[in-house]
Amino acid sequence: MEPEFDDGDIIIINPFLKQEHNDYVVVCNEEGEATLKQLKKYGKVRVLHPLNPKYDDIELSKDIEYRIVGVVLEKKKRYR
Repeated sequence: MEPEFDDGDIIIINPFLKQEHNDYVVVCNEEGEATLKQLKKYGKVRVLHPLNPKYDDIELSKDIEYRIVGVVLEKKKRYR
């Protein structure tokens, strides 16, 4: 999720916060793998948007199961 998030950053999430347009969210796919994406809402369409242009947007649909784990509140950088 560069340039906003770097490898080694610590993120703090809130699992109870309602997700809004442009929020950064942690999501799990049906295999249980977690990822960090930006949530975009266009009317009723919701899209997981990676900041890295090498990857495509993922439209949330009933065909592919993604569970939003939480909304990112802050990040911290650890140097050691």
